[in-house]
Amino acid sequence: MDDPAARRTSQFCRILGNPLAYRIVRRLDGRTLRPMELARDLGVSATSVVNQLKHLKLAGVVHFRSSGIRRAGRKVEYWLADGRLGRTVESLENCVRKLR
Repeated sequence: MDDPAARRTSQFCRILGNPLAYRIVRRLDGRTLRPMELARDLGVSATSVVNQLKHLKLAGVVHFRSSGIRRAGRKVEYWLADGRLGRTVESLENCVRKLR
């Protein structure tokens, strides 16, 4: 029996299995940030952040807005698609801590 909700949730968990993707979701909780800001805050390259944001966009986890002006230095901002996601991930993290 195919369960689309279970399949989508499983795919999301696989994405969060990447430590950088997980850290991006935690950092975006309640914020709107640009890839360069995320890279600086997380201490990684902007390329790494952009690669993970691509996966998060495809999964529908993040939304983005672009100024669309390339010559003037296009600005792209990202935020979580659902504000509950940050709290849910935080709760999951707390549960995992208690398992030790």
